[in-house]
Amino acid sequence: MKSRLSYLVISATLAASAACTTPWDQHSDNSDLTSVEGREFAIEYDGFVYVPVGSSDDDVRWQIQRQIKSALGALREVEIGVLDRDARNNLDASTWTRTQLDVIGDDGQVSTTVERVTYHYSDVAVVDRDRVPNGQLPLTLLFGDYAARYDVLVPACTDDSDPYADSLWYHFHPGRWACRNLIADERYAIADATSMLDDANTQIASVDLERVFLETRATLTPVAEPPTLYPEYDQLWGFSGNTSRSQLVAYAFFGVDKDVEDSADLGLREYMRFQRTLRQRFPQLRVSHTAPFAMLLDFSINGQRIAGLTFDDVERWILDNTGYPTEVGSDNALRAELKRQVIERFARRWIYWELPVVVTRGGETRNMTVQIRSYYGPEDGNDDIRKHAKWRYMEAFWHGDIFAYTGHSHFGHGPLAPFYYGGHNFPDRYQVMLVNSCLSFNYYDQDFLDMHPQQSAKLDVVTNGLAAYWYGMGEATANYVASLVDGQNKTWKQVLEAMRVNLPWRWGYDPMRVVNGEHDNAFTPDAAPIEVTPAN
Repeated sequence: MKSRLSYLVISATLAASAACTTPWDQHSDNSDLTSVEGREFAIEYDGFVYVPVGSSDDDVRWQIQRQIKSALGALREVEIGVLDRDARNNLDASTWTRTQLDVIGDDGQVSTTVERVTYHYSDVAVVDRDRVPNGQLPLTLLFGDYAARYDVLVPACTDDSDPYADSLWYHFHPGRWACRNLIADERYAIADATSMLDDANTQIASVDLERVFLETRATLTPVAEPPTLYPEYDQLWGFSGNTSRSQLVAYAFFGVDKDVEDSADLGLREYMRFQRTLRQRFPQLRVSHTAPFAMLLDFSINGQRIAGLTFDDVERWILDNTGYPTEVGSDNALRAELKRQVIERFARRWIYWELPVVVTRGGETRNMTVQIRSYYGPEDGNDDIRKHAKWRYMEAFWHGDIFAYTGHSHFGHGPLAPFYYGGHNFPDRYQVMLVNSCLSFNYYDQDFLDMHPQQSAKLDVVTNGLAAYWYGMGEATANYVASLVDGQNKTWKQVLEAMRVNLPWRWGYDPMRVVNGEHDNAFTPDAAPIEVTPAN
């Protein structure tokens, strides 16, 4: 008989080996992420999967990727974001260890034979500054076909009582009390069964093969804090590169939360908050173009046009449920009709806002226009909607200097997913991109840098390491755009500071935003700052 400790040999090996390896160097060229709330670390851990004997490297890789993906949920629970989209890196088959094992059933006989494939994984992590772990972090991953264990995992181990089976990795929260009990019960059941084996080096118990969880430890190694860096304002305004520019173009997309026909949809509300914030910051902003064409402030009740309406009024109706005209008063049906007309005029439509400015650097002055091309509407749901969303994004990638998307991440597989695009979709000039959605650091960060012409030399990407609540996202996106065009020469960290929002339950919330690609930026305002003033 073997002691219970024989089961723990693998777990101890997983915990120890991660502490002895060299941190992943893939990100070294783009290291030193700028963040306010987060701190960059190299994260490493070891794991294993069970596969049929003779499984191809591709089949093994898929099993490992599925397991690693569950780390996003487990790490999200402790406010750690990771970079490697879909666990595509560090999966070199030559680094795996394959061990053939007999599976021993309850009757003591060999039921089948499998291979245990042990791997080492490393990634870039962003850790909440207030929750930095001390060296090592206990980490529990999901094991095997966890979608088939839906009834076991939900709701005990998820933060959603009714998630989709293929999103269990995202909702996995092993720290929940009920889940911790399940993990402990499985741990001891495997240990008891393993203690009955004749040779734990060549055999595993059937309960081990059918495990739901894998416990390991992650090692976190801090990366040096970045220096003070700025967006390349001189390139945005055309003082280097294309010096004949007369426009700085920003694209701002807002996705729908649930229902584009609902005036309470959070996407519409944040679109209005974006618009309100920008107009308050730049009172000279004016609408110059709509497509399809619409008279945005042309509202009527019972066939009678309402005179004297402003954008302030429209924003109050949607955001504050106040400011209704006397023709409507407190009649809820008429209020609902006004809001329906808001959707009719502002959704599924390009709205161009323009701000004429005078831009000066050193002895050079030029008249320019900041043009903000905004769009709110569905971007997923069927093939036609996705196709048109991708067309809009491709237009923005090519023509925009500043890009902003605000909405759902779609678990990284929506129409903004990087695998739909390539370097040919981007010009060879400096651009700035914001993806203001949940875990966008993992879904939408490094891939765009890799595909952009000259990569980080021509692109800075702002993403979120954690969940980004709908409330206040429009304000954060507006402050991102405003900070880049207001002529105050903010550092990247100051831009992120400006994007903090006050939630009803958490003031100054920052979903651990990071800037990537900024490490090689050269602009500094010390010698020749950029000055921007509204044109008369």
